[in-house]
Amino acid sequence: MTYYIDPNTQQMYYQAPAQPQQNATDPATTAEPKVYAVPQNYPVQPPAPATSTFLGLDIASATFWKGAVIGAGVALLVTNETVQKAVVKTVSKGMAAASAGVEELKEKFEDAKAEVEAEAAGKK
Repeated sequence: MTYYIDPNTQQMYYQAPAQPQQNATDPATTAEPKVYAVPQNYPVQPPAPATSTFLGLDIASATFWKGAVIGAGVALLVTNETVQKAVVKTVSKGMAAASAGVEELKEKFEDAKAEVEAEAAGKK
């Protein structure tokens, strides 16, 4: 295969090798070999739209802004003293309720254990 560049257009072409003559009377076999243009500089995919970035972040994205608003809200709540007190109260109430529940379960377990021991002592 032979490659050449058209000096006017700078387009690259290649020429298919000549086919051996099979039939001398057939005009297609005696014609010159065909020349094909080689496609150049065609983008594989369209370029991505230009985005505005700040520190490598896509600030035009809806996901970015959603995260920024949620993050700002969490930061505001965490640094607010009133919210901190409310969270501590809620956690302490939850721990007290859990502790009371554990104590209640211990009492029920002890009662059940005493009943089983009483039944075992009564059968002897």
